[in-house]
Amino acid sequence: MTRDVDVQTLRLLVAVAERGSIGAAARENEMTQPAASARLREFEARWRISVLDRSPGGSRLTEDGEAVVSWARTLLHEIDTVRSSLLALGEERRAGVSVAASLTIAELILPRWLAELRARRPQVSPRLFVVNSDTVAAKVRGDEVDLGFVETTDVPGDLARQVVGHDTLAVVVAPGHPWARRRTPLTRAELQAGAYVLREPGSGTRSTFEAALRQQPRVVLEASSTSALVGAAAAGVGPAVVSRRAVAADVEQGRLVIVPAALDMRRPLTAIWRRGRRLPDAASDLVLIATEASRLDSLG
Repeated sequence: MTRDVDVQTLRLLVAVAERGSIGAAARENEMTQPAASARLREFEARWRISVLDRSPGGSRLTEDGEAVVSWARTLLHEIDTVRSSLLALGEERRAGVSVAASLTIAELILPRWLAELRARRPQVSPRLFVVNSDTVAAKVRGDEVDLGFVETTDVPGDLARQVVGHDTLAVVVAPGHPWARRRTPLTRAELQAGAYVLREPGSGTRSTFEAALRQQPRVVLEASSTSALVGAAAAGVGPAVVSRRAVAADVEQGRLVIVPAALDMRRPLTAIWRRGRRLPDAASDLVLIATEASRLDSLG
């Protein structure tokens, strides 16, 4: 039969060695002297050794006791190190949050959510990965991040999700483009005949536009940066499809024109995480903040 080492008794024995008496060691370990004496005698009986010479003047370690105390100090140091590390790791997991977000959310929306999270939880230091929607899902599925945010209509079914808001895409062109003078919405057939500057496959913007267009669009320029698409459209390379939020200033300044289009390009903003996994507190707060902020935006 395997014998287990009693860690509490080892702590008590080390305290006897340091304090010189069972009474002082008992007080240090928050127990009565009779209970401490009984525990030490049980230890000696179990291991069939004598660890203490007891006398009215105090207790002194035997030779075997000295050896046990030496081993115990090493073991207790390791145990205390593991305990401290586990506590620190637990605090880090409760306080921290790692997030992957697709480009539109990361650039235009998430900073405000993260600022509110910091206001509510000053100890939190979020880590953010800016990738396309497909990669966000892959990072969540691979447990690389606690939480993801995507703006695609095609959220993988194996992930838990919560819609936190909505966004709308726009077709934008330079003021000199023929579509800039259009007053009636372009039909789906007219839009299908266009050639666009677009995000790469796997992005939420690209997948939303393809679903609305009901075919693969012709692409004259592909870029992983919204600012590159906006710049290309303003330079006359072709119509760009981007979030309305991303071009609000450019439209107001006259660099770009939003083209009316007979397509539904509204898309959900969705928080995703591993199904069956409990979100860390900071991640749960971030989902709540995103939902509250989007609700206020819609009221405004």
